[in-house]
Amino acid sequence: MRIALQPRTGVQIDRPVDRRRERGAALVEASLVTGLFLILVFFIFEMGFLFRDSLTTSNASREAARAASTLGRDPDADFYTIRTAEHGLEAIGLQSLDVLVVFKASGPGDTVPTACLSASQAGLCNRYTAIDFFAEKEDTAGNPTGKFGCGTLDLYWCPTTREAQASVGPDYVGVYVRTKHGYLTGMFGAQTDLEATTILRIEPDQR
Repeated sequence: MRIALQPRTGVQIDRPVDRRRERGAALVEASLVTGLFLILVFFIFEMGFLFRDSLTTSNASREAARAASTLGRDPDADFYTIRTAEHGLEAIGLQSLDVLVVFKASGPGDTVPTACLSASQAGLCNRYTAIDFFAEKEDTAGNPTGKFGCGTLDLYWCPTTREAQASVGPDYVGVYVRTKHGYLTGMFGAQTDLEATTILRIEPDQR
């Protein structure tokens, strides 16, 4: 008599665990997660500093335009306008300033004339760079330096020629500010330009 032996099913065979392979897989996963996490952290830092510099540039433009509007035909209007802009740029420093332009605008929706970005234009705009912010209107003896008050720096659109009569309709004065933002990590390049323009009507007098 033959007895048929039935194979046993469901029997698990234990195999030795390769610990080295598991450790290798864990290291690969950890490196991928860490790399993605660091990229995210750097991105947050870069965007945070970019937002700060952009906000600072816009604030400097607004504050300077308000000063230019308030001062109107004052001979030293531009001197105090760039002083106001300097105060607004404190968070990023004058070393970040590329150019500031005080220009005559046709209305609140106007833009800075292209020619004014490279040089001051007669009857249209005064262009300033960071080095001009160190110019004084008076020397240590209290004498005019000739740089402001329709001097060498603000002669092209002299403040005293700006229209401020309520009966005629005051001029619009615009302040354009361009700064350079340097990236810390280089993820988005070395640097980028940040621009802001504010245009306000000169506060009218009653002449």
